[in-house]
Amino acid sequence: MLASIAILACAPLMLCVYGLIRSCGFSQPVFTQKRVGQNGKIFTIFKFRTLHDIPIQSQDFSAAHWSKSILSLLRCSGFDELPQLFNILRGDMSLVGPRPHTISDHILFASILPEYEDRLAAKPGLTGWAQIRGWRGPVTCQHHLAERVAHDLAYISKQTLFFDLAILVGTVLLPLTASTRRSGLLQTKDVS
Repeated sequence: MLASIAILACAPLMLCVYGLIRSCGFSQPVFTQKRVGQNGKIFTIFKFRTLHDIPIQSQDFSAAHWSKSILSLLRCSGFDELPQLFNILRGDMSLVGPRPHTISDHILFASILPEYEDRLAAKPGLTGWAQIRGWRGPVTCQHHLAERVAHDLAYISKQTLFFDLAILVGTVLLPLTASTRRSGLLQTKDVS
């Protein structure tokens, strides 16, 4: 029910984001990817495409710069995650919970941190405690991974409706308050 309301409320925004991504040269603005969900269940996640597989080869520098700026803004605002409202509607995800990782990242992270798989006790979320505390985006080092997992496990242990609402408010405010706490040891691809 809440997911249906969120989809209706976000529909105009999703259409605008879809149009912006099309104007940046993507013929298919939405893509899918396999992720690991609750209890290790594999599901297909929906995302807006904001990364080019091949660098933009444009004669028009200002158009390429505009495109890169728009896509970067969509990523840092989290608007690229909006299609996951459909994952919530399908029951694969919830609004709040540990972010789901790709299968390859899941295997890697589980081999690094023994407690990593404990985060699968909860349904993955569109946003989470780790994300609003600064541990979002690609995992860049073992410390980043440990902090993200610690925040996910803390969320699971004290999950309440009030806590979920606080995380949702924090997510909306995130673009205004985001800070980076990363260093580069463990490089991975799309882990958000």
